Amino acid sequence: MAIQTSVKRSFIYWNLLYLVLCGGLGAWGAYDYWVTIPDQQKAVAEYGGLVEELATLEIRGKLWQLAEKRQSGVATPEEVQELQKLETVLREAGTKGPPPRLTDAERVRYTEIKDVLTVDFENTPPESPASYDGWVNLWVYFVGCGILGTPWFVWKLVSRRGQTWILEDDGSLKTPDGTFTATEIIDIDMSIWMKKSLARVEVAGRSEPIVLDDYEYQDSYLIVGALANRLHPDEWTEEAKPAKDATAAEDPEPGEDDDPSDDPSDETSSASDVDASRD
Repeated sequence: MAIQTSVKRSFIYWNLLYLVLCGGLGAWGAYDYWVTIPDQQKAVAEYGGLVEELATLEIRGKLWQLAEKRQSGVATPEEVQELQKLETVLREAGTKGPPPRLTDAERVRYTEIKDVLTVDFENTPPESPASYDGWVNLWVYFVGCGILGTPWFVWKLVSRRGQTWILEDDGSLKTPDGTFTATEIIDIDMSIWMKKSLARVEVAGRSEPIVLDDYEYQDSYLIVGALANRLHPDEWTEEAKPAKDATAAEDPEPGEDDDPSDDPSDETSSASDVDASRD
């Protein structure tokens, strides 16, 4: 009876899962790189600008408030000292003379800034993206997973579609690369079969071997076992298992399963002892 392989469902399911994961990570990386990170940087810059503008307006308003109190003679020593500190700050900043009083528009602007910082930022500075966030999202997620990973798993699924290997009753092997008779199949390399479930079939006149992969294709081990048993009957069974392991499992060593209590001589001795005790 001919043996035919087919792509394993587990292989299809796993590659579909990897495909979805790579596509999702690629989309996530693209969104973070072109949308999320720029928005974060914009928020950090906006917050910094608003805080700086608010501080300038507060200094000007406080300066004129304290100056009027000092001029009226009602300023406390603490307020006078605070006014002097503000004047020192303005001089160090290169401001010549007192700054102008706050206009009505600037007072409205002051209130607007306070509202924005409270409502939009909750009076908390936004967190700046890490220096490595940009290249990780671009190169690892978008390029690595999306651009490279997604097409790779698409190719794996498409390239395996409809591929089968058939070992006919006469020993000929039908593959996606062609059909080879039993006499053309000269050897099979089983050196990595037990580790990676891969066997390489050597064909006369062909430089590249035919690779049989039991991880990807259902029942490939039956074809591998049939060929290995035919070409190396003393080394492999028809189930693609080492012949020595199968022999050891079928033929346990002598005395391995013997129970000393089942020794007939022990039973005879016991019976004699009973008779002697009766006498």
